[in-house]
Parts: sequence; structure tokens; C-alpha cells
Amino acid sequence: MRIAHLASEVVPFSKTGGLADVVGALPPALAEHGHAVTVIVPGHRESLAQALPGEAMPEVHALGMRAVPHLVEQRGVRFILLDCPLLYARPSLYGLPDGDFQDNHVRFAFFARAALTALGQLGGVDVVHAHDWQAALAPFLLALEPGWRETLPVARTVFTIHNLAYQGVFPPWALAACGLGSEHFNVQRLEFYGQVNFLKGSLVTADAITTVSPTYAREILSPAFGCQLEGVLDGRRDALSGILNGLDQDEWDPTLDVLISQPFGVADAPLGKAANRAALASELGMEPADRPLCGMVSRLAEQKGADLVVAALDDIVTLGFDLVVLGTGERRFEEAIRAAQSAHPGRVRVVTRFDNRLAHQIYAASDLFLMPSRYEPCGLGQMIAMRYGALPVVHHTGGLADTVIDSSRDDATGFVFWELSPSALVDALARAAAVLGSPERLGWMRRTAMTRDFSWAASARAYDALYRRLAG
Repeated sequence: MRIAHLASEVVPFSKTGGLADVVGALPPALAEHGHAVTVIVPGHRESLAQALPGEAMPEVHALGMRAVPHLVEQRGVRFILLDCPLLYARPSLYGLPDGDFQDNHVRFAFFARAALTALGQLGGVDVVHAHDWQAALAPFLLALEPGWRETLPVARTVFTIHNLAYQGVFPPWALAACGLGSEHFNVQRLEFYGQVNFLKGSLVTADAITTVSPTYAREILSPAFGCQLEGVLDGRRDALSGILNGLDQDEWDPTLDVLISQPFGVADAPLGKAANRAALASELGMEPADRPLCGMVSRLAEQKGADLVVAALDDIVTLGFDLVVLGTGERRFEEAIRAAQSAHPGRVRVVTRFDNRLAHQIYAASDLFLMPSRYEPCGLGQMIAMRYGALPVVHHTGGLADTVIDSSRDDATGFVFWELSPSALVDALARAAAVLGSPERLGWMRRTAMTRDFSWAASARAYDALYRRLAG
């Protein structure tokens, strides 16, 4: 089949988060199934002095502007970067520290229109797969705007929600700027509490809607997780499913990882993790000790459960753990963990920056990995942690519930708590401490965790089946 993925970012060309990793990994996995896969993204670049890679194609026009598509082929996939300097030559992808770019509605309405035009020039596709709100107008246009079915007559549409909290909501006047008529400003289409909602456009029109884990697909049907769109989603319940994201197992392979102090596998995990623990302690100025280490690599925000970790900091140390936190976020959480670092010198360390090498080292060194998220559509941190033998301690939600098996089961891979509270987190850590004190039980759980298959192959098979079902 001819499959096109539309997204606002993709590795290795642009990235702010996990969306870029997914769109960089899933299409090559689909190409291995024999599909002809194209990925279209904005041609983000920091300035006009930075040239885009690839071969220039015939330009495309939309909203009175033009873009030059640049074609790059790698890993069996065609990547097309839409070069429109007016919209995409900026110092960051979506905004500056003081807020989002004021013209994001135009930037991504243009993206959807230009991407569909480019696909028509390439001869059409069987499936248009749009990701998150930035690409959400593509299925909407194909369904409701006259003319697009002449450009892409057979294309079926799939829309994937990576995080429902981000919806692309704009004032009503954004419709005209995006080339959309006022007939679309009603509750059956784009209207959302008096505003225009891009993401809703795909929810009401896509042939299939997916999320990045089965549990999250169920959660977003409830008011607690539906972000005021649970009614719309419930109306499309039959089109909604959850397909778990995969993990790039080439990047995250402890046996070959050049970013950690000592690579290791399942057989020599105790020695390898001890060596990496010692190297991390030396690098961060922590006490050399045989105490177990809790690691956390995360945005420091309430969504990620940073408030629970802050409330439990003293208990974590009292239970006999050392703690290393890598991440940036809300100032109150950064300051609270720094205060704990002062109160427990040599036992607690926080590093408030993005540091990929250090993240690898923390996964390799940690005995436990903290991920007490309030909600987590999928999550990759827990999968990486298991691959590196760091048993996750997670709240039962979203992709965490789908990937981490609690210590109460025979096939356990981590420690799950159900009540969202500091005391529940501490109770889970107390259970973990007991397992860490039992070498036989620890070794068994660690082997089970490290040998779980989180490759993209399973996800690709599920999407392959979905595409074929849509195509009939």
C-alpha cells in the first residue's frame, strides 16, 4: 500500500519530544512490510543560513504562500521536508519561552494543505496518517472541503492522538486565515466552546482514530482524561483503538551502548549495573555506596508526578535509596529537589538540563526507575528502563499500565501503584526494597524486564492490519 504520514516533527530532521521518535521509527518498520511509505513534515530550520537536505521538488502553493518540498530517502522511506521560510525558518518549532507563535494556526493549516497537494503531485496514496493537532486538518480537508477528493481520490484517513491535552485551539477568526469557511464553525465540526479546535476536526472526520496505548484509548472516553472531548470521542468509539508505541532497540541497547560507562547484557547485568552506578556516582559527586539507586529522567511537572516525588523525597532516602533526577520543568519542583539535595548530601542529586548521554548513564546505573505520571498516553521511559534492567515504579495509567507488570505477578517487570498519592508511591518503593534485598527474586524480575519485546515490529503489524481493514 501507499502510506503517507503527516507530522510536525520527525527524527533526525526535527524534534521536541516523543512524537518525532514515533514518526521516525514507525514508517521504516512499515516499509519492512513492503509498503511504499512517505513522511511529510515542515522544513524547520533555525535561519535562512541553514540549508535543508535533499532534492528540491516542484513547489506547492496554499493560502497565498508557497513551499519547496525537499525529498530525502533513507531506511526505505521517502521523507519530504516542506520548505517555507516565512513559516518554518524560526529558532524553535512551536514557540518561544514566553509562549506559542501567534500564527501557529496558519503555519499548520498551510502544512496540511501543502502536504496533501504534494501527495497529489506524487501520484496519490491509499492512506493518509496524520499525527496530533498540527496535522489534524488533513483528514478534515479530505472529508469536507470540495476538491481534495479529486487530488487524492482513494485515500482513507487515520488520525493518531499522542497527547489529547494538546489540541490546537484558536479564536474563531482563525478560520478565515486558514482558508476555512464559516460553515465549519459548528459543534459537529470545528467549534469547541466558542473556539476553533484543529484536533477535533480529525476526531469527527478520520476513518480511524488511534492512540498510543490501549489503556489510554479507554481513559480518554472519561471526563477525567477526555480534556472536554470525551463526548466527541464517545461518539466515534467504534473508530477508536489503541496501538502501543514501540522502542528504538538500536538506540536503546545496553549491550552496545557507547554512551554508558560499561555495556552489559542480561547475563552480566549485576556487574554491569554496579560499574555504571560507580561511574555515575563519581561523575555527580555522590557517595560511593552499595545502596540501591532510584533514577528519574523526566519533565518536572505535575503530569509526570513530580509533586509525588517531591512529597516522598525524605521517605525515599529513609527507605535506603539514593536518588538521581535529570530534567527541567516547573521551578517549584526544581527548587524542592535542590533543597533535598542540600538536606541529603551525597544521597540526592538533581541535574536540570537536557543531557542525552547522562540519561543513558542513569538508565544503566539505576536499580529502580521512577515514573509516577498522573496520565501517560504511552511513555518510553519505562520501556527503556526495563531494557536496561532498571525496574520501573509507575502509577497505573495509560501506557504504563499496558507495559509494566506488577511484582505481585509471576511475570513481574516492575512495581505498580493504583492510588495517586505520595503514600502509595512510598508503599510501592517499600515493596521494591524488599525485592532488591532478595538477589534471586531481583535477578528473575530483571531478566524478565530486560527480555521484553518492545520493538516497533508489533506496532507495525497492528497498523498494517488497520490500514488493510480500511482499504477493504
